[in-house]
Amino acid sequence: MLTDLLNPTAHADNWLWALCVLLAAVVLGALLPVLPTGAVVSAMAALGHHRSWVSLGEVVVVGAAAAYVADVVLYTLLLRGAHTRLGRRLQRRAEAHGHLDELGERLSRHDVGTLVTSRLLPGARIPVLAAAAATEYPVVRFAVANVVPAVCWALAYALLGLAGRGVSDRPWVSVVAAVAFGLAASGVVSLVRRLRAR
Repeated sequence: MLTDLLNPTAHADNWLWALCVLLAAVVLGALLPVLPTGAVVSAMAALGHHRSWVSLGEVVVVGAAAAYVADVVLYTLLLRGAHTRLGRRLQRRAEAHGHLDELGERLSRHDVGTLVTSRLLPGARIPVLAAAAATEYPVVRFAVANVVPAVCWALAYALLGLAGRGVSDRPWVSVVAAVAFGLAASGVVSLVRRLRAR
């Protein structure tokens, strides 16, 4: 199966299925943060580069599109579902991180920059989206401003996938290295944030 994914000429359907799995994994992981979506993008980027540069580009496009759609759906749920059980749960989770008013103010002044930061910092996305919902940040404005963060996120994790690809010419080693780099990057950023918070 792995060799089929890596051959750019044979079994294009397998690669298409792999991209569909990537799309589903990123959307699901962004809506229900149980799956390390960045590591998934990194692994697929390593595989994509083994196939071709075009395949790598496809991974970036699919990853960015999935992240974008998931963010817009989650924001809409937060904005319109403040009185639902899911909305209240997400709001409580965001309030646990504190500073919703400050985040809302920052978002109104520097929306794209704040959204990029929240996309790249583990655990920051939901508080920023909750702050945007609390200040009733317009959905259309969010939809436009969120394009850049989704692309930056996909590119960042694709670069980690390229680093994993550089470790070995063996696809499975590249994938393992890419996943390790993705998880390590998230872990380091989370640790730095915790230390700064103290």
